[in-house]
Amino acid sequence: MARRCLIVVAVLVFSACARFDADQTVAVVDGVAIPARELQQALRREKEKFPPERLNSRSEFLKIKEKVLGELIDRKLLLKEATAQGTFISEEEFQDELLKYKSSYTEATFQKMLEERGVSNEEWLKLRRESFIVAKFLAKSGAEAQEVTEEAVKKYYEEHPEEFKVPESVRVRQIVTDTKEKAESILRRLRQGENFAKLAKDLSLSPDRREGGDLGFIPRGSFPREFEVCFTMNPGEISPIIPSLYGFHLFKVIEKAPGRTQDLTEVSNKIFMQLKQRAREQYLKSLLERLRSQAKIEIHRDVLERMTL
Repeated sequence: MARRCLIVVAVLVFSACARFDADQTVAVVDGVAIPARELQQALRREKEKFPPERLNSRSEFLKIKEKVLGELIDRKLLLKEATAQGTFISEEEFQDELLKYKSSYTEATFQKMLEERGVSNEEWLKLRRESFIVAKFLAKSGAEAQEVTEEAVKKYYEEHPEEFKVPESVRVRQIVTDTKEKAESILRRLRQGENFAKLAKDLSLSPDRREGGDLGFIPRGSFPREFEVCFTMNPGEISPIIPSLYGFHLFKVIEKAPGRTQDLTEVSNKIFMQLKQRAREQYLKSLLERLRSQAKIEIHRDVLERMTL
């Protein structure tokens, strides 16, 4: 009897310790508590980014909670700094930004998006306002003003030639049938001079039949191995019947493009944007390192570990 009571008491104590209260504090930033409920909401907004197996693994889910909590703390530090620096967004600015943000949604799809993420309209508006304030602060403080010179673009181009190599490619049309007999019949008609594009539109099973079977330019290495024969053919040639998992194929080479290295003029804007983004990220990283070093941050590991979705 005594042993049974001891077991019951132990179970009750364990249950009490393991119980999770969403109002518990999971972290404190400069004296301001972050309730576990707020982290829960952030996790629900972000959970689509993570595969179910990670969410269902205790150790992996803890890593996700740590990551999202870190991002939440960074957001609060940036918002605090923006406010301290006098950054604000007027109601007119806010409404303009909302219109831009929501322009790609209908009201129905927008509400469905909020529902899927478990976010109320009020919560979403609060988060958007904070995001706009932080974005305005970063633009004003220098994140958007990081300079990228022409010399830096040229230097990157010269030091990373492999990024700008374009492989040999071939533009082809195809006809796909479900039996070899049909493919043989079509091949006979092609050899008699019938138009490949017309036969593709009339007889091919592939969706590209609407374009006369035109697949556009295919870079070497993108084709399944059995279709690489197209690179050995000359423009105007028709392939033999090639079987695959999808059926029986006939190809006609339209034109070929040799491999080459893109000129700097072709890729300078892409490099510029890439370096600009790196500069922004480095600026933000340095800013957050400074803000974190100046802040007093406490994380309640026991609450974090017990926290659920």
